[in-house]
Amino acid sequence: KTPAKNAGGGPSKNIFLTLEVAKALVTYSWYFGPYPYTTLSIVEAAAYGDGMEADALFFLGRKFFQASTGTAQCDLVALGVHEAAHNWWFGQVGSDQALEPWLDEALSLYSEQLFYEANYPGLVNWWWNFRVNHYAPTGWVDNTIYSAGPFRSYVNSVYLRGADFLDALRLRIGDDAFLAFLRDYATQMSAGIATGDDFFRILRQHTTVDFSDIVSSFFQVPR
Repeated sequence: KTPAKNAGGGPSKNIFLTLEVAKALVTYSWYFGPYPYTTLSIVEAAAYGDGMEADALFFLGRKFFQASTGTAQCDLVALGVHEAAHNWWFGQVGSDQALEPWLDEALSLYSEQLFYEANYPGLVNWWWNFRVNHYAPTGWVDNTIYSAGPFRSYVNSVYLRGADFLDALRLRIGDDAFLAFLRDYATQMSAGIATGDDFFRILRQHTTVDFSDIVSSFFQVPR
């Protein structure tokens, strides 16, 4: 684990983000299985306004360091742990990021919720309002990058509605089945290219509860 390089907020924010991401790696290793790499580098991107993941590496825009509150209630932490989650949902479990982007983005966004739940349970409601509910998201979770419309609509449907779907699914089938499914999905599809069919096939190995109405509410293609 290496501190973010050249962070605009100064060394203290470097260390702060590094510690929060380290917590995320511990949390995700507990839920999904061992961290699949030996290092993780975080790089501040001066000319980039968002986050971008790669294997054992991610970029965050400088503005997030500069705006950091020094607490977990900020974009720097939420986005940092989101990009860290991509080491499982993109790195370990591959998917088609153009045709089925929900498979890594919805899972990485919901992983943020798992991080806050495990490390800052008092901030879970804040996280939902800050990251999801504030945008009143609409749209189909299974939109492609070609069908989702403008970027905000894409994020609202694939990421945010994706998190809503996963939370509704978790409530329906129960924590034990849901968390066992996530770990098994990561294990079965490790080093492979997962599809939506794989997601639901493995899910149904962990529950007999009917969730078809939830799927119909969030997905345009029947599952």
